[in-house]
Amino acid sequence: MSQTATTSPVQAEGKKKLHKVAGPLLLWGIGVGAVISGDYYGWNAGLGLTGYWGYLIAIAIMGLLYAGLSTVIGELSAAVPHAGGAYAYVRTALGRVWGYLAGVSVLLEFVFAPVAVALTVGAYVQVLFPDVPILVSAAVLYIGSTVVHLLGAGNSMKIEFVFTAVAVIGLIVFMVIGAPKMSLDNLNAYSGGAILPNGIGGLWATLPLAAWFFFAIESLPMAAEETKNPAKDIPKALVMAFLTLAVVGIGTLTVAAGVGGSDFPGAAAPLTVALSNVVGSQTWIVPVIASFSLAALVASFHAIVIAYSRQTFALSRAGYLPAWLSKLNKHHAPIGSLVVPGVVGFVFVVLGATILPDAIPVLVTLSVLVAAVSYMLMMAAALVLRKKRPELHRPYKARGGRVTMWIALILAGVLIPAALVSFPLAFVIAAITVAAFMAYYFAVGRKRVGNYTAEEELALTDHALTEEA
Repeated sequence: MSQTATTSPVQAEGKKKLHKVAGPLLLWGIGVGAVISGDYYGWNAGLGLTGYWGYLIAIAIMGLLYAGLSTVIGELSAAVPHAGGAYAYVRTALGRVWGYLAGVSVLLEFVFAPVAVALTVGAYVQVLFPDVPILVSAAVLYIGSTVVHLLGAGNSMKIEFVFTAVAVIGLIVFMVIGAPKMSLDNLNAYSGGAILPNGIGGLWATLPLAAWFFFAIESLPMAAEETKNPAKDIPKALVMAFLTLAVVGIGTLTVAAGVGGSDFPGAAAPLTVALSNVVGSQTWIVPVIASFSLAALVASFHAIVIAYSRQTFALSRAGYLPAWLSKLNKHHAPIGSLVVPGVVGFVFVVLGATILPDAIPVLVTLSVLVAAVSYMLMMAAALVLRKKRPELHRPYKARGGRVTMWIALILAGVLIPAALVSFPLAFVIAAITVAAFMAYYFAVGRKRVGNYTAEEELALTDHALTEEA
């Protein structure tokens, strides 16, 4: 092999590859784990907005959105199996600028979402250990998760699977205990028996809360380059994860609402309140549910760290962000992509714990807003690729084809104004942050981004090396 071949920039990029360690089970742990904390907190306010029956409609609408997303992302990830996820799909279909916007939207989604999770972890730790400050718990969570990820994807994914399994078991235990005490009267109590007690407006405002039962499942394809057989395993894991989340989400909502409680919609720890209505104020309830809740929160946080680090890594490797962010350590973990977003996230934890009012719902709304932008761009990319790249190898095809893509695109668009009903501050923060990223791109990034994605160059390099061998 010639010296030129061994030192070319494209082959140099080949060193920035992630290890393939994941199969469908570990991927399921990421997909479910990223979302599972949403069953333990945050969603219950919707019962006060639209009642139980209206909430079921809201879950059905958001379930349709995320079912569509899951099957379409399955097609995209099988055809474009790279760590960039949304960025890689959208850039392949729509070009550099739109790809960058999709990547930035996903990055912001996964930087802000774990801030809300970290604040909630701090609150639950105080339930068990009242003297531990929220910021201390959050700092331990950020540092601990980052260190585990720096030790390599294999170990971090196995730990993620364990926490996810514990969290799912916790929900099953909750449903088994609560189900015998359910009643139709309790389900009707939140709405006076009406389907939509507050009309379309109440249903509209509940949509972002219903999305919380599925939100962040799209983090799963971020592990594409670390998947042994992405063309088969990612679509399979996405379907498995969606079905799991749909079952436990509807079950949790139904059992919690079915055991009653007028204070339930405003409860910070809804499952604890619900169980209290079943077994009374026995001392075991709070620590048991708090422990399961912590497992769910850690699972979500840990999975989302995978997502933001891989998105940062992909954008850096492509030239959109500084090159040092995609530097790998000896365990093939992206150092800067793990540390920098973590530091930024913790700054917002400090702001949320000290001066930002309504920090958690604002952060949740902000995450949903930018996520919806990435959803629309991914669906547009899928439609364009179906039309302009029919020859593209698609080992897995989305169920429902273009119809599913259009439905998911429209529902994602509906989610944006719905998320703005109660917390317009989220839109202000999102607009300022996205504008800053776009300004960086036009000032610096576009000069470094080539005509081909780094992933495409790596594929060409692999092909060339195979041919030479």
